[in-house]
Amino acid sequence: MTVATAARGEERARTGWLLSAPLLLFTAFMFLYPAISVIRTSVAGREEVNAGGFTLSHYTDFFTDELYLKALSNTLLIAVLTVLITGVLGLVYAYQLTMRPGLRQLQLALLLTPLLVNGVVRIFGLQLGLISVNDLLMWANLVDSPLGLNYSFTGIVIALVMFQFPFMAMAVYASLSRLDTTLVEAAQTLGAGRMSVLARVVFPLAVPGLVAGGVLTFAAAAGTFIVPAMMGGGRVNTVPQMIYTSVSQSQLWATASAFAVILVVVLVVPIMVGTHFGNRDTAGVR
Repeated sequence: MTVATAARGEERARTGWLLSAPLLLFTAFMFLYPAISVIRTSVAGREEVNAGGFTLSHYTDFFTDELYLKALSNTLLIAVLTVLITGVLGLVYAYQLTMRPGLRQLQLALLLTPLLVNGVVRIFGLQLGLISVNDLLMWANLVDSPLGLNYSFTGIVIALVMFQFPFMAMAVYASLSRLDTTLVEAAQTLGAGRMSVLARVVFPLAVPGLVAGGVLTFAAAAGTFIVPAMMGGGRVNTVPQMIYTSVSQSQLWATASAFAVILVVVLVVPIMVGTHFGNRDTAGVR
C-alpha cells in the first residue's frame, strides 16, 4: 500500500512538471532571458548591443550626474504622490461601493468605462480639459494667468491619478467586500462620525487592498513613459524618459540598460516592503 501510494505521488509530481513546463518555458523566454540580457549589456565596455568587456562606469555615471539623480527623485516622488492620492480617493470610492449597493452597478460602470479608451486619447482629452479649466478660471477673474497644469510636474501627477485610480479602487473594494455593514451602523449609533468610522472600522479592513493597490500603482507610476512624455512636455525628466532617450536618440544601449537595472532595483525595495505589510494580518499579527 505504501509503495503504491509513493508511486502515485511520483506520477502526480511528473504530471505536474509536465503541465507546468509550458508556463516555465514562457517565463524563461519572456522574462528571464531579457533580464539577463539587460544586465549583461549594462556592464558592457561598449555601447553596442551584446558588446564585450566589463565596466561599472554606466552605474557610476548615473549616481554622479545631477541630472540623472534629479530624474530618479522625480520618478520616485511622482510615484509616491500618485499612491497617496489614489489611496485616499480609492478608499472613499470603495467605501461608497460597499455601503450603497443600489448604485453599485452604476459606480462600477463609471469606474471601468474609461479603461476602454486608449491611453493616449485619455491624456489628450485631459490636456484639453486642463486648458478649459484655465480659461474658465481666467474668465471668472479667479486667476490672473494660466495655472500651468499642462507640461508640468502637477500635470503628470493628475494624469497618473486618473490612470491608476480604477485599479486602486478595485483593489480596495475587493478587501471591503467582506465588510459587515452592521459594524458601521453600530459605530454611527454610538456617536462615531464619518471620519471616525473610516479610520477605526473601514480602514483596518481596507489595508490589504490599499497595500496591493499601492504596490501596483507605485510600480506603474514609476515605470510609465507615455504620461511624463505627454504631460511633462520634456520639462520634467524621469528615469523611463532617460532610458527611452538614451536608446532612441543616442543608441546608448549600455547606458539605457544600466538605468533600467537601477530603476528596477530601486522599485523592488518598496514593493517588497509593501508586500510584506500586505501579508500581515489585519489585526497586526505577523
